[in-house]
Amino acid sequence: MVETIETFVNKLQEDGVQAGQQAAQEIIEKAQQQARQRLAEAEEQAKQIIQQAHQEAERNRVRVETELKLAARDIVFRVQETLNRVLQAVLTDAVDSRLQDAEFLGGLIREVVMRYVDADVSDGDTVEVNVSEEMQQRLLSGAVTAFQPDQAEQARIKLIGQLKKAGFEYKVVGATVEVTEDSVVQVLSGFLGAELRRRVEEERARRDAET
Repeated sequence: MVETIETFVNKLQEDGVQAGQQAAQEIIEKAQQQARQRLAEAEEQAKQIIQQAHQEAERNRVRVETELKLAARDIVFRVQETLNRVLQAVLTDAVDSRLQDAEFLGGLIREVVMRYVDADVSDGDTVEVNVSEEMQQRLLSGAVTAFQPDQAEQARIKLIGQLKKAGFEYKVVGATVEVTEDSVVQVLSGFLGAELRRRVEEERARRDAET
């Protein structure tokens, strides 16, 4: 079959168009494939970023909660310390005032010591009761009505004035029983301190329940 120049040119154009279209299609497909790959990579990176952000947020939440719990515990501890100091000061003033009162102390000595004497001290034995020198003079002066032992009691109680603080002490079977500011405050602080701690814990639990 004889081809004319025109036919030959047309064929070249058709072949060129087809080749161009095929090349363009290949380029488009390759571009689409690369786009899909990059999109998948971007989505994976986005997922990782979101996951890392969630993990960081969770770590921050746990850290903040831990810090808040520690701060709350420290506040409660400091409140308890403050209450204990205030309680100690109040009790010290109150106890010191009472133990400096000759009428109160004289009555207390007679009540406490004579009970011990009657229960545990053999006839003829005496019990040494140690008070401050000033308190000894006041009690022995006869001016303190609460401390007026009868003749039998006087024979069994020996009052000495060598104590360097308010209150009194006496010996019991080789041991010394101390009724002084320090010992009384210690006992009362233990009891009242436990009660204060209980009330602080109750108040904290009540507030936690409300929040």
